[in-house]
Amino acid sequence: MKKVFLFLLAACLCFSVCACAFFRDADGEIPSDTTENDTTSVEDTSSPDTEGTDPVPPQKSPVDIETLGGVVIVGEIGFDEAGWHIIPEQPLNITYTYFYEKPSVFPGQTSIRLIDPKDDGIDKAVYLGQTVTVHGEFRFVRNDFETLYLRPYTITIGKTVEESYGDSTLKAPEGPCDLYDPSTPLPKYLEPSILQGKYIYNAFMLSEETIRFMGNDFTLFYCDFVDAFLGYRSEVPCPEKAYAEMLSTVIYYDFPLFDACAEPFEFLKHYDGETDTIHIEYRYGEAEHRRLLDEFLEAADELLSGVTPDMSDVERAKAIYHALCTRMTYDDSALVDFERKNSYYAYLNNSGVCVTFANVYNQLLTQVGIKSTLASCDYSATMGHVWSVVTLDGKDYFCDPTFELSYDKGSGYKFFGMNYADRTKDGLGKDGIRAGKYCFSYTVLPEMIAEQSLNK
Repeated sequence: MKKVFLFLLAACLCFSVCACAFFRDADGEIPSDTTENDTTSVEDTSSPDTEGTDPVPPQKSPVDIETLGGVVIVGEIGFDEAGWHIIPEQPLNITYTYFYEKPSVFPGQTSIRLIDPKDDGIDKAVYLGQTVTVHGEFRFVRNDFETLYLRPYTITIGKTVEESYGDSTLKAPEGPCDLYDPSTPLPKYLEPSILQGKYIYNAFMLSEETIRFMGNDFTLFYCDFVDAFLGYRSEVPCPEKAYAEMLSTVIYYDFPLFDACAEPFEFLKHYDGETDTIHIEYRYGEAEHRRLLDEFLEAADELLSGVTPDMSDVERAKAIYHALCTRMTYDDSALVDFERKNSYYAYLNNSGVCVTFANVYNQLLTQVGIKSTLASCDYSATMGHVWSVVTLDGKDYFCDPTFELSYDKGSGYKFFGMNYADRTKDGLGKDGIRAGKYCFSYTVLPEMIAEQSLNK
């Protein structure tokens, strides 16, 4: 476990339990500012305290970096009111060619922003204040081409290269992580819940991708965490620091109910390393908390209402797809109000943007035992797009609820069960498609996707 988190992230930018509290019955925030010292030699006769002090070391010369994105940086991980950043060992003169006809130039960079852990799944807290070597890529965030961000691929404690440098051939490591041990069965309450012949929402369930990435022990801890939340308890034992570091990312992908009722989980704020305890900070009193739980569960059950256990994988995936697409509306305000991207808005307000709908679709597929993950690509020079990769009857397909919304009022299946050719025929993803939520995302090759689209 430690090896995985040291190599990747350990948090993003992204479980014995008393399960009976959930199940319903049939009627249910450094670097200190450095002061620039005067290096002029002056004989000091007034302050004997200066005798024997070392001279101020000379300022390091800037390093020139020209890259299409790939970069290796040696520096110190920090955090301030604007978020996570890395302070390079020496200033960097960066030329980043995002737009081929007009490279962006960032001279004398002494601090570079890092992608937020919730967006890249890499929790930076474990590296706070430490000198590290980061292999990754420069990125811009949506609608902001004045601020340069770094998306880590790997973070290694210590200085492993002589100095920072650009490497446009650097590629994200491929392949998923798998810590799941099938020889140790997980509790039955992590299986789909069926009541009166229909699926109902089970808050304990985690996606197969999460379980494989996090492993059995985290899964059991997570169940304790969910049980505490549902029971309005404010303290939860956390046996491993790494679990707390990754919890916000797991919540983002798998537990929308939490964000509807509690303040966003922050590792530095809500984890007590002395007592190995997580603190849950609720937004409302207990009565309102339980009302919101009921409201959310009712909405989630409605989205699942057309799915029965006797359906095939394709039939179940289509039923959920149709229920989602015919209810949702695209919320342009979420492009600037980032909180409104969270998936619980889709459940409670029937609104969101592409990442919202893809996350909700994947969450609902998990509820009925279907494997899925996220796919993404650059949609234009300023925007990206996110949708789902769904495994149906042993084959992977692309499903895009967002595109479906704009076609026949979301009532059809034009963007359901697409092969690679159908996904890219209009130019979307022509520069590459990536998939995955945890560990390192992987490049989707045409041969990884089903040969024939389902809508054919």
